[in-house]
Amino acid sequence: MKLSSLKYSTIKLLVFGSVLLYLGIDLFAWHGPVWHAMYGDRPPAPEPEELVAVVYGEPLTKAQLDRHEAEQNALAGRATPEAARRASMLMDLVRGKLLHIRTRYNDTRLPDCRAAAEAEVERLAARAGSPAEFEAQLRAQGYASRADYTDKLEVTLQSVALLEQAIAPHCQVTEAEVERVYEQLKHELPAPARRQVSHIFLETLHQDPAAIEKQAQDILTRVQNGEDFATLARELSQDLHSAPLGGELGVVEDVAERPLRELPLFGEGAIPAGVPCAVQSKWGWHILLAGEITPAGKRSADEVRESIRSAIESTRREQAVNAWFKGAVREGFIKKRIQTDVK
Repeated sequence: MKLSSLKYSTIKLLVFGSVLLYLGIDLFAWHGPVWHAMYGDRPPAPEPEELVAVVYGEPLTKAQLDRHEAEQNALAGRATPEAARRASMLMDLVRGKLLHIRTRYNDTRLPDCRAAAEAEVERLAARAGSPAEFEAQLRAQGYASRADYTDKLEVTLQSVALLEQAIAPHCQVTEAEVERVYEQLKHELPAPARRQVSHIFLETLHQDPAAIEKQAQDILTRVQNGEDFATLARELSQDLHSAPLGGELGVVEDVAERPLRELPLFGEGAIPAGVPCAVQSKWGWHILLAGEITPAGKRSADEVRESIRSAIESTRREQAVNAWFKGAVREGFIKKRIQTDVK
């Protein structure tokens, strides 16, 4: 009985030893099936001299920094990098890596962005001309495939969602704050003269000018005889933007950059309020219908409320985003999980 037990133990030791020997050879010498199952999909670790930073164990390389720097230089029209700007761009990469790491470890609390990513990729692919052209564009940007790009876009959308969740509580704007800012700025918010304007537009380009003028006068007569202006605009106007709105151009202000400045909407020769008239511009004929002119003055709180709210919110969002990244970077350095200037 003891002999059998000894044989059984010996066999077990031989089997376990053989397995361990195989695993050692597979993992550290041969890089066989087990190694490929565990590490085969991972990119090779960069050489130490290629590193510029390590963020929570994940490397950032000189190649990534060079690519980011080239992209930013191209956007800004710069050709020659500077040391200070390069250091700033390295921190851009560090912040981006931090955001992606936190996204990865919080993905169960974030919305599912896969459908949105696929829809955006589909939209971009439709603009490329053909699937082959789209795949070529992706490869030129460093993506292995359409699926690879979709994965990257999904992570980006989730990162945006994570950041939005973090900063949203700090971006609320109350009515009292809007009123306070308005009181501070109301004397610096001049309002030019303005009036509501609608038109029915007939284009003269490549058309018989006399025929278009006669058509404009016929439409004007129909309006003067009581036909509904908005209905005629929807049926006859060639302005694709205003026609579906019954010809409404909205409130037009007496400013230098206003559209169709040659039309007599303001000043001594302004068309009278509520009286339709036909006027020619360099673009064609306009059957105009305008409201009363509101004289220049100061903008009311209601006119600028949403603009003030948007400005306050935009400022707070920028401050909140900067504060979030500053805190995340500080935490990484304190915990010694971020290393820069890696050699």
